Amino acid sequence: MRKIILSFIIASFSLPCFSIVTRHDIPQEKYLAKNVPEYLVDMPGEGHGVLIKPNWIVTVAHLIFSDYTGKEMLIHGQKFKIEKVILHNDAKKPDSALFKGDAKPLMDFMKTTSDIALIKLAENVSHVKPIPLYVNRDELGREITAFGRGSTGNGKNGSIFETKRQKVLRTMSNRIEVAEGNWLSITLDHDNKALALEGIDGSGDSGGPLIISDDGKQYLAGLFSWDYVEGDLKSFKHGLYGGKSYQIRISSYANWINQKIKSN
Repeated sequence: MRKIILSFIIASFSLPCFSIVTRHDIPQEKYLAKNVPEYLVDMPGEGHGVLIKPNWIVTVAHLIFSDYTGKEMLIHGQKFKIEKVILHNDAKKPDSALFKGDAKPLMDFMKTTSDIALIKLAENVSHVKPIPLYVNRDELGREITAFGRGSTGNGKNGSIFETKRQKVLRTMSNRIEVAEGNWLSITLDHDNKALALEGIDGSGDSGGPLIISDDGKQYLAGLFSWDYVEGDLKSFKHGLYGGKSYQIRISSYANWINQKIKSN
């Protein structure tokens, strides 16, 4: 499901760098992340996880491509061995037949999944700090900051799939337009609703953190998960203005996360 819509239906192009799909009227250099957030972890292959406890990482389930037990992760320059991976019981993969024709059956299926997983490390990470979970249910309308190393482009021309290979870390802002059940959703706006660094996730940004700030403190509110598509899947172009994406709603899974950490 790796940024699942994009992996199946976007052709590869060769083009310039950058990650995060941006506004067309703002220089892309302004989206460059000046520093890598302490809690941001790059997953093996592509995508991200987030350090939420000294030895626990939360990510999206569709980035778990194989048995990672015993393998190592590089976290801000140091290697840590993976002790255990815990997938949510409702983390389901769509049948390949859903990637043909009208997008609605696939979209309906995606809303029934729980695209979340936990990774336990064999030892504590002590050189960087975890980020606390956002547990309040008031995300609707809140402004978020997000990070990712995936594909880029702009809202006028869309995302360029091939640029995900550059793995340039960028940041963006947006507002939560949907907060229901297990999901948050954002839209790439271009009118007076657009923020100064308005953006949306690209292919390869899966698991990237959505951050809410309260009283100067940062909290993990969501994880990039999947793109919303209307109409025929073959004609879908990711990253255009008006496009939407869905994110794991951390407040919906806070109890599950805490229970799994406590029992393991």
